[in-house]
Amino acid sequence: MDTTQLLKGVLDLAVLAVLKDEDGYGYDIMRRLRTAGLEEIGDASVYGTLRRLFQAGLLTTYVVPSESGPHRKYYALNPAGRDQLRRSGKVWRSFATTMDTLLDDEGMAA
Repeated sequence: MDTTQLLKGVLDLAVLAVLKDEDGYGYDIMRRLRTAGLEEIGDASVYGTLRRLFQAGLLTTYVVPSESGPHRKYYALNPAGRDQLRRSGKVWRSFATTMDTLLDDEGMAA
């Protein structure tokens, strides 16, 4: 199965999830996603997702000066983003449970 298609459907949720406990700037968010196991994630996809989530009112931003390069734009979940994370998380868990059940029925579960 091509995981890039799966990623397209859950990238918003993944980005919201990595920001739930700690704010982050673009490269840091990509690193966290890759460390979590989403190695195939593209830079442009993450930056596009951050812009889209910000424009949708789910993230706030602030700039932090950097001594070793350009200033960094940090992203943080706001209350609307936390609410979206909660709702999307419930949908994902329900969907994943359904898929696990289907695969169990076929003897394909991990």
